[in-house]
Amino acid sequence: MMYSVRIFFAVLAGFLILSGVHQGAIAQPAKTPALPSTINLVIPYIPGTGADIQTRVVARFLPKYLPGAPTFVVKNDAGAGGRAGVQTVYRSKPDGAAVGGAYTPDALANEALYGIDGAGFDFSKFVPLMSTYHQPYTISVGPKAPYKSLDEMKRSAKPVPFCTTTGMDMSYIVIATKAIGIPMRLIPGFKGAPTAMAGLLRGDCEAVSLGIEFTNRYMKDGVRPIAVYAVERSNIWPDVPTSKEQGHPLELELSLAFFLPPGASAELANVYRDGLAKLYRDNEFLEAIKTAGFTPTYADAKRTQQIVSSLSGLFSKYAHDLREAAAKTQ
Repeated sequence: MMYSVRIFFAVLAGFLILSGVHQGAIAQPAKTPALPSTINLVIPYIPGTGADIQTRVVARFLPKYLPGAPTFVVKNDAGAGGRAGVQTVYRSKPDGAAVGGAYTPDALANEALYGIDGAGFDFSKFVPLMSTYHQPYTISVGPKAPYKSLDEMKRSAKPVPFCTTTGMDMSYIVIATKAIGIPMRLIPGFKGAPTAMAGLLRGDCEAVSLGIEFTNRYMKDGVRPIAVYAVERSNIWPDVPTSKEQGHPLELELSLAFFLPPGASAELANVYRDGLAKLYRDNEFLEAIKTAGFTPTYADAKRTQQIVSSLSGLFSKYAHDLREAAAKTQ
């Protein structure tokens, strides 16, 4: 009997020791990856653009929310029609020394136009961190244009001329006019949204399709909004009906995504994600973004991935139309 009791307690002691070791192993905190002292934040846009301005504010405030408070250097890699900067990050080592930023529909438009090989990247393979500056695209006309609704544009006896840049602006014009049935022709050659808007006001075209916040700046000059490509009306234009209200349910959104190169570890991504989540709760940072003229929004990695997946499907659906339009404007 005593022998059995001794065996029982010996087994119990061994079990408790092993359990303690196992629990101790589980309780060990995950090691936080060390970040480089200098990090390149690469964007495929020239200095002074909306994405550039917002990215520089992020670069200024983010270090205090990352271990080691690394220095961020914004790199404007704007070649190849917006593809160069994305390619640079795609080819970078996944060690945290390079972080990418790009307008989501811009990157996906390049994929649709050139294919993965031609674009030089597969956007779905990036490791998403978060996205910001979510706002719907719109359709607006010049002061002398006769249209007051999407249906009036649809019934136009001649193609409606649109001033356009490249990338997402052109892509959203093509997608929307195809989906709605608006006859249109593209007036290309504009190097950015401000020049396209100037072309509209000058009479080079009758319509543009740009983000709501940007377009709103030109209302005082006579630009007239026709529709917002969203499910619900915007508080910026509460009196402007959505495309859905006009019988054409389209959701075309602008968003600025930040991401790591393919192959970056989950631990490394989580360090950045945690820092960015804290950053977008920092009132001083949020005020700095607003002072720069932009509305700060926040979507975590999961929501950002959903945005990418949804837009990928849309761009794939209209890939042939986009390539055809691009060939005519080159």
